Amino acid sequence: MKKTVSIFTFGCKLNQYESQAMAERLQRYDVRFSQEKSDLFVLNSCTVTSEAERKLRQLFRRLLSLNPDSRIVVVGCYSELAGEELKKLGAHAVLGIQAKGEIEKYVSSLLEDGSEGVEETSDGFLTVTSSLEGRTRAFLGIEDGCLNNCTYCRIRLARGSRIISKPIDMVKNEFIGLVENGYREIVLTGINIGYYGFETGGDLEQLLRELNTVPGEWRIRLGSLDPDRIDNELLNVILSTKRMARHLHLSLQSGSNRVLRLMKRKYEMKDYLKAVERARSMDSRFSFTTDVIAGFPGEEDFDLETTLQAIATIGFLKVHVFRYSNRPGTEAASMKDQVESSLKKKRALLVAGAAEESRRKYLSKHIGITNTVLVEKICHGDSVGYDEYYIPHRIAGQYDGFVDSTAVNLEMHKEGSDAELYCRSVVR
Repeated sequence: MKKTVSIFTFGCKLNQYESQAMAERLQRYDVRFSQEKSDLFVLNSCTVTSEAERKLRQLFRRLLSLNPDSRIVVVGCYSELAGEELKKLGAHAVLGIQAKGEIEKYVSSLLEDGSEGVEETSDGFLTVTSSLEGRTRAFLGIEDGCLNNCTYCRIRLARGSRIISKPIDMVKNEFIGLVENGYREIVLTGINIGYYGFETGGDLEQLLRELNTVPGEWRIRLGSLDPDRIDNELLNVILSTKRMARHLHLSLQSGSNRVLRLMKRKYEMKDYLKAVERARSMDSRFSFTTDVIAGFPGEEDFDLETTLQAIATIGFLKVHVFRYSNRPGTEAASMKDQVESSLKKKRALLVAGAAEESRRKYLSKHIGITNTVLVEKICHGDSVGYDEYYIPHRIAGQYDGFVDSTAVNLEMHKEGSDAELYCRSVVR
């Protein structure tokens, strides 16, 4: 009987991709995701916020209580920066990011089942053939590292500032494999994919053009980008084919130039607006999602108002709102004028309110318009999926694959603990 390994994932899409890659390297075991009974647990950690670290510690204690004879391995960004803390917590192994490619060796050693035949990655790159997202969407990691020096960010301390791009031929082969295995949407992800190819003289546009030569019915969606990495060449590649999602997650963080300077972001609002205008001059419905940090050190009420105004002006499809989290080792942690917790919470709620209004207005513009929806699941008799603008649809009836569907009105639906505004759509 195979021993069981359960993988828990915290944080970003790159971590989700790397969890899938580790699962595929552990095929000699019965691998599960997020199951609280197992012989061994792999916690793929995140250090973006203190809340992510707190949740990992909480899960660790619960798993240890439920499985006193099991082994727990912590791997990833949090373990890179807090190894001793995790060892004191009781981790049986604390591994860095690079160890994900050798996870089978460590698991085999801890389970004492022999390491004969265990192969290590020779090129340092992880690859996948499937996805923990289901049978429709898959993540594909193409890059690691970031050249930015944002004052609030702890990820660069864990992942490093050296850009490491997966070679184009390797990305293409992995992409082809996912398409051949039935995946219809591939999300290209990394720490900062705008820097893809930086160290080799290549670029993201070159990669996208090469992937566009792959036959089949599929769609590419890009992971998070910074506005200073958006130019006409990239937009022309995106808009030259129906195979590219007309959506970008464009990181904002704040609508105030003063706060952006405190954050050491590499753009001002005029640059952000220029990137948005460029895209929407080519397609007026081009959608944007973003991140906003509420309560950054030194943020004043007028900075918040500027951010709220920016959200209304740009018309985001979705805004991920984060209360500023003081991260050890970052420049922002020692800044003066730290914002008190209650005020951060209040400001985050105001940003969330503005984001909800922005979403409703953006979605309303799509009523009566036909888009191509990729059905991901059947829920209560409806086909549920996303279109090329990353708009969620609930289509009356049961369909599969890509479906041309017309939005007729907006509806609020609850998925788990979260309620989300959908387009109610019909196939014409």
